[in-house]
Amino acid sequence: MANQVKETQVLYNARGKKSHVLIPYDKYQELMERLEDAEDIKAIKQVMYEKTTPWTEVKKELQSKR
Repeated sequence: MANQVKETQVLYNARGKKSHVLIPYDKYQELMERLEDAEDIKAIKQVMYEKTTPWTEVKKELQSKR
């Protein structure tokens, strides 16, 4: 069975510099979800004030291309 990380651990390279971090998997999942949420919020903010086209206009345009 694999070793389980119960606390966050910082690993150092041969020169004594921080190189890796071990975190519990549930903490990793939480961080990934927060990152995805932040990316979604950023994307929403980028398009929030863009001009939209009413569905009726889009539908007419699509039908005219048939």
